[in-house]
Amino acid sequence: MAKTGQSGSAAQRRAQERQQRQRREEARASVLNKGKQVQGRGPSVRKKDRTGLYMGIGVVALLAAIVVVFIIVRNLPRTVPPELQRSPADPTVVSQLANVPQATWETVGKGSVLKNSFVYNSVQPALKLSGNGRPDFFYVGGEFCPYCGAQRWAMINALSRFGSFSNLSEIQSAEYNIPTFSFYGSKYTSSYVNFIPREIKSNVLDDSQTNYTDLEKLTPEEQKIFQQYDSGQNFPFVDIGNLYTAVGASYDFTILLDSQQKPLPQQSIASSLGDPKSKFAQGILGTANYMTAGICSLTNQQPANVCNATAIQQIEKEMSKAPSATPTTTPGTTATPGTTPTTTPGKTPAASPTKTSKIPGGGPLADKQAASLAILRRVLR
Repeated sequence: MAKTGQSGSAAQRRAQERQQRQRREEARASVLNKGKQVQGRGPSVRKKDRTGLYMGIGVVALLAAIVVVFIIVRNLPRTVPPELQRSPADPTVVSQLANVPQATWETVGKGSVLKNSFVYNSVQPALKLSGNGRPDFFYVGGEFCPYCGAQRWAMINALSRFGSFSNLSEIQSAEYNIPTFSFYGSKYTSSYVNFIPREIKSNVLDDSQTNYTDLEKLTPEEQKIFQQYDSGQNFPFVDIGNLYTAVGASYDFTILLDSQQKPLPQQSIASSLGDPKSKFAQGILGTANYMTAGICSLTNQQPANVCNATAIQQIEKEMSKAPSATPTTTPGTTATPGTTPTTTPGKTPAASPTKTSKIPGGGPLADKQAASLAILRRVLR
């Protein structure tokens, strides 16, 4: 009986021990579970704290990507529309322009040349840029310039009466897409007159997107003449032996655009020159007749078949009676006939004797495209 009691007591103790162990295990499990729950909440708190950091990193990465893209785009080769690039001039167009029948341009006479386009420079020394004894015809312009574009048609026609061109290029001006030519790389041969063309600005915007790249450089002597008679540094500038000068287009360049302000085909313009009543003949050939009269004043009326034409003689007399102009060389002054026109987007300004394009050093360029691109660059910055 005693053994049975002892045995029961031992069994009870073991049961109690098991219960105690179970309670301890349950307590430990409860503590562990609470620890896990606390640990589970910990990362959530830290994740919330890092949200701002992640956002900051994301913003920095985005800005870095934008900068990289901007640099890549900026350094990509600038693409120029084909029509703004120089290409060999159509021989048929050049031939039609250079060989307008004399009877046609004589009938045109003064044409629609704008009043006071050419200025008479009295008692000025002869222009001697070439130094070969022949009179010099000096031109300064730029490929981007629409007024230069109009004036080139007349120059090619007039000078072709005294000689011949080769290697002419055809282009459209960057401003208003005037169909025209470029004298860059061209050659002119004549026994009567020297032609000195300088296309000093191209059709291509530079890295700043607010100006045009340099094309040709004026010599110090050429720059002196340019500054003397056109201190505002305007395009186009024409100097016929220092006797006559012209700044700006001599006729309305808008005749070279259609009703939608799009460039007319060069072939269409050249073909229309055969009609002395056409607006093209009136503007282009009329201007060419004034240039011809100016040249004849310097070549002793040679060649006779050109200079002795009644229309040329009449224009020559008129030009020599024009009010004389005294060139200015005072630094900081502007002796231009006018200023760069203010334009309205989508509208082409009408030409007048004062319409020119500015060049660097003389004022801002009249170019909507350059101004728009400049604004875009500032926005990107």
